[in-house]
Amino acid sequence: MTSALGPTSLISADQIKKYVDLATAHSVTEEVLRGLALGRVEMPAKVTMNLAGYGLKAWNTAMPAYIESLKASGFKWVGGFADNREAHGLPYLIATILVQDSLTGYPLAIMDGVQVTNFRTGAVTAIAVQRYARSVPHRVGFVGAGTTARFSLAAMKAVAEIAEVRVFDINPEASLAFKEICKREHGIDLVVCSSGEDSVAGADIVITATTSTTPVVKRAWMERNVTAISIGSQGQEYDDEAMLNADKLVCDSWEQCTHLGGIRPFAESGQLTRADVHAEIGETVAGLKSGRESDDEYILVMPIGLGALDIGLARVAYERVTAKESVQTFRFFESKPS
Repeated sequence: MTSALGPTSLISADQIKKYVDLATAHSVTEEVLRGLALGRVEMPAKVTMNLAGYGLKAWNTAMPAYIESLKASGFKWVGGFADNREAHGLPYLIATILVQDSLTGYPLAIMDGVQVTNFRTGAVTAIAVQRYARSVPHRVGFVGAGTTARFSLAAMKAVAEIAEVRVFDINPEASLAFKEICKREHGIDLVVCSSGEDSVAGADIVITATTSTTPVVKRAWMERNVTAISIGSQGQEYDDEAMLNADKLVCDSWEQCTHLGGIRPFAESGQLTRADVHAEIGETVAGLKSGRESDDEYILVMPIGLGALDIGLARVAYERVTAKESVQTFRFFESKPS
């Protein structure tokens, strides 16, 4: 049972998987995005610590947030570690979330953040497809075949008709693993491509899910009325023409996007300003701004990933897990009323 006085629960990825699914992630993500647009979410800009200058191929980011409707408060500490998979058998992303009681500040839970991140990233992709893609059986082109792409496809398939999926990854084994998962879990015979250009040609939805800091997709490769979604957050995944000539440019938070990701260099140079952004995704979810209005539009969606989404879903996960089973707990300190 939830208590403002603790104790602190330790919650694993497996426990989160038992009680949270993509449908839950979708509804919570919409709720948080709507609250953000309506001014009912507190979310300072991310603080990122890049360790490349110290000879480490790693970065860490702190992502605090408070969501009024969920009474959710806390932060995510997430990092990318380039050598993890090959050298240590660990995922590239390592994330931990602290869920805090909003009234007392007591740390209610420390939990795995990777599963929460995967769920909410997939949900954002699906929400973007619902609002900004054309109403057709979708031909989807992925560049990047990792975990983020897999969750995005699963989330999309739950809300949209998928006619074809193509993928390119610089690691051929990743593409083949994605192909196997698509067949087994979704009944989709994914096409593995030998180049990024081949994977996005003819697609009405293009999704980049890479760790690249330089463009991996050119505007010239894509259809005139494509919906392009960048869910890699390390740098500019689309070339300058794609970035600067969208009929509608959409992001999840302009403030956050000026600090990190593909929009950042354009914001810093003044080539893109807040006035160039048609909408933040939450504004469309809340009905404040339009989604796709014409089949002819080229729409570029640039979600950087918001701590509020992580904290909102983590709070729901905490409530569900602790209501259903016993978890390991401990106390940082005891309450001593005066």
